[in-house]
Amino acid sequence: MSSDQDGAVVQLGEATLPCEPGAASAARTVVSRWLDGRTNPEFHDDARLLVSELVGNSVRHAEQPAGATLRITAVAVDGVVRVDVADRGQGTVRRREADPRRGGYGLELVELIAARWGVSHEYGTHVWFELAAPRPGT
Repeated sequence: MSSDQDGAVVQLGEATLPCEPGAASAARTVVSRWLDGRTNPEFHDDARLLVSELVGNSVRHAEQPAGATLRITAVAVDGVVRVDVADRGQGTVRRREADPRRGGYGLELVELIAARWGVSHEYGTHVWFELAAPRPGT
């Protein structure tokens, strides 16, 4: 990690995307651009996968009206990257049993890959995850 070693929060990026089927692909692209050259390269594939899953969940489950948007932000501090996906939905965010025909792997992947993750229902729904590089000697 480069410029976030001193404990300062580094804003990596923020974007507003239409809440539509192509949003997951767009989210992968913007997160990739934000991370490139600014964070530990080990984070890139995981961050793209997890943001794609969260955005896909937002598109499928937030029950937003036509024309609604979702917001993605990313910050870094002390070797940790935090990505937040926010929409105006108020539904419950929960892991469900995965089914190869219907999906259900999104939050399971977040649970397995992220160092931490969570949900906030302040001003809609925010689902976030953090990726942390292993500490030397661990």
